[in-house]
Amino acid sequence: MKSQHARNKQIGLTLATTLCSVTLTGGLAGGPAASTSATAAGPTAQASRTAQNTPQTAPGITSGTAGVRLPVADKGNPAATVVRLAESQVGYHEKGNNCTKYGKWAGHECAEWCDIFVGWAFWKAGRLAAAGGKVYERVDDHLAWFKQHNRFHRRGAKGGGPRQGAVIFFDFNGHDGPDHVGIVVGYDSTHVETVEGNSGDQVRKHKYSRSSRFIWGYGYPAW
Repeated sequence: MKSQHARNKQIGLTLATTLCSVTLTGGLAGGPAASTSATAAGPTAQASRTAQNTPQTAPGITSGTAGVRLPVADKGNPAATVVRLAESQVGYHEKGNNCTKYGKWAGHECAEWCDIFVGWAFWKAGRLAAAGGKVYERVDDHLAWFKQHNRFHRRGAKGGGPRQGAVIFFDFNGHDGPDHVGIVVGYDSTHVETVEGNSGDQVRKHKYSRSSRFIWGYGYPAW
């Protein structure tokens, strides 16, 4: 059996001190509206600055990566593959205090896990390199990667808008910086639909106005 350190090294997990966590309860103007596939009614948002980082096991994957064949990158539409995998997890609920299968897979079972869930979806699709090459514990660090590679746009900026498979960054606590992330699964001219880990302690689907003040911006994977 591989050590936790070896497992972490294999999946490229960086451990840090800040983790993201979001609780959605009901009614902030411009906040997310639970879609028909979400399990909770009309959310409001409260979030700590802490960012989530816990990759986990999907059905059929055991703790760690020992004995598990690494995913093979799709040969078709990578964004659609990431979206499909993210949507397949809607309804998954953490156990105890932030304990998830994603964290167990990463060798860090009980940790804030919004960005870990994002990393897991990209890893499972064989596209982790397209979104930073590792699983991030700090939302700020993940944002820094997109900025460094000129793949980030603030909401409302020229050329910046939702794209399927993009990483969406949120600022729910009003500290002028992102504190939560999700994956864009769909959008139209007025709304964007997301799948988010650690949203009310589970994986949820949400719909936001594209002009929502909670949307910080978008990170575009290097497909």
